[in-house]
Amino acid sequence: MKQYTWPKAYAYIGLTVMGLVLAYYSTSIANGGIAGKITGSDPDGGLLTMGTASIIVGLAVAAVFAYLALLQIRALTRKA
Repeated sequence: MKQYTWPKAYAYIGLTVMGLVLAYYSTSIANGGIAGKITGSDPDGGLLTMGTASIIVGLAVAAVFAYLALLQIRALTRKA
């Protein structure tokens, strides 16, 4: 049985924001990877790869939890 509550919707919105923050922070990791590749301190480009993967994960997390938040909010507004 699904129970739709406002606190759960707000929690999903918070997790969405956390996913977007992760994606935003990952751009600095990727930029560090570019600088490391240029200066030679990261010759294999692992930091750039990790930054790119973190951007993708952050956006995916944000998309999933935004969808769940919208489902919660839609159900709560229809019930009211």
